[in-house]
Amino acid sequence: MPAEIEIKFALKDRPALVRKLHEIGAQRLYAETFEDNIVLDKRGELRTKGNLLRVRKFGKYALVTYKGAMAFEGGVKSREEVQTGVESFELAIQLFDSLGYKPVFRYQKFREVWRVRESEVVLDRTPIGDYFEIEGPLDVIRTVAEELGMNMDAGIRQSYADLYRLARRTRADLPEHMVFPPEQLP
Repeated sequence: MPAEIEIKFALKDRPALVRKLHEIGAQRLYAETFEDNIVLDKRGELRTKGNLLRVRKFGKYALVTYKGAMAFEGGVKSREEVQTGVESFELAIQLFDSLGYKPVFRYQKFREVWRVRESEVVLDRTPIGDYFEIEGPLDVIRTVAEELGMNMDAGIRQSYADLYRLARRTRADLPEHMVFPPEQLP
């Protein structure tokens, strides 16, 4: 099975990171694009195993993704990942709903995508802050992180759902799902 290997960092200075990406020869694949994600589950069966089923809308694209349980090596997350495009975000959710997989969490972000050698660097603006991820082979992730001035020990191990749950513990103003207010949506 294909694997997702990635590390996430807090994004403190976006213009500085973009300058560094240019300096190391990165190419921007997608300008900042709105992304909407629905996590589905059947009575918590997937979550209790550490698995995830997600339907994502990224600009004009819709994707369905299954992710296996997470493992970590040197702070870098690795997990089985199977992903495919679908014709319709809404119909994919309806299809899974009819199979008993109900929406359990929604999260939104604005994502900019860059390519650096055999890795992808994504810059995410979320309702709870800015982050960036480096995804690719482990040795390439380490090299790119170093070139971008990042300490691997500063990597964030949590998913966006986990980060949001943590944020809600200290911020009573946050809604149930990690979504932008309507006036901030495209």
